Amino acid sequence: MARLLILLLMFALAAPLWAVKVKLKSEDKEFEADIENLQDGEVTYRKGRKQFTVPLEDFELSSQFAIMSLRSGESGDELMHLARFALHRGLYSEAQQTAAKAAKLDGFKEKAERLSAVARNLEADALLDKGITALDDKDVERARPLLQEVISRFPDTPAAVKAEVLLGTLKRVELEVRAAQLEKEAKQAQADADAEEQKRRAPIDDWLSELESQVSTNTATKKEADEDCKSGYTNRGLPKYENVVKAMATLRNNLEKNRGLLTFRGQDAHADRVDGKARALIIECYYSWAYNLYQGQRYEMAASVCKKGIEMDPRDRRLLSLKVDIDEVYDPTEK
Repeated sequence: MARLLILLLMFALAAPLWAVKVKLKSEDKEFEADIENLQDGEVTYRKGRKQFTVPLEDFELSSQFAIMSLRSGESGDELMHLARFALHRGLYSEAQQTAAKAAKLDGFKEKAERLSAVARNLEADALLDKGITALDDKDVERARPLLQEVISRFPDTPAAVKAEVLLGTLKRVELEVRAAQLEKEAKQAQADADAEEQKRRAPIDDWLSELESQVSTNTATKKEADEDCKSGYTNRGLPKYENVVKAMATLRNNLEKNRGLLTFRGQDAHADRVDGKARALIIECYYSWAYNLYQGQRYEMAASVCKKGIEMDPRDRRLLSLKVDIDEVYDPTEK
């Protein structure tokens, strides 16, 4: 029995151990470690049967304080050093608790209470900052209890005064948040409605776009006819005018027949634009067609084409002027 007691005493004196739960910054979970030594910022600890030595800064802040607490003595200077260690790392509750111990010792009451007051104000400020962050995020439900906690726990601090003011703005923030939510919902509802409408109107929109494309294609054909006639290839250019006129007349007839299908916003206006372009192109073709027939002394045909153009636009000055020129050289009664 005596031998067993001696062995236990030898193990106890061989290496002082302090067991504590700690967490390294690089790890996800806490673990229990036997702290063997703390010197020059290096911690030697045992985890199971293995021994490790790492910088104190590798531990989470709360673990750093736990290790320092184990290795710290109970003298006033040691407790004040530990309290300042906690204060500088944002561990305000730990700083106040440690300073309170030091305040009970002779000669340390005043400086310990000063440190404790600083830690308390900083703790209040940190809690207030969380509330302000929640307000900035428009998170009223998170902000309210944080601000109320500042007031209840730290009523005599500057942070409490600020928290009172901010609590008064919560109603306005709530209204802003609600308005923003309603606006978001309205926009989403409109987007859904627009998407459904777009799906239903797409076939007619595509048809109108195709007709508009046909107008552009025939406009290019009319320009080709102009170049042909200008270059002396009237036999090649004149039929192109006729083809464009027929194509645009067919297009306008189709638009007129299907007006009843244009039930969605903007489709009637789109159809009007297409029809207007087609009509203008027909009139342009009638003039160029009649003019080049007149230049080729094909007066009877020129008079017929010019007449059709004037029927479409009785005020077109070019067609009216061309009719005067044709009438001077062609009299249909003299056939």
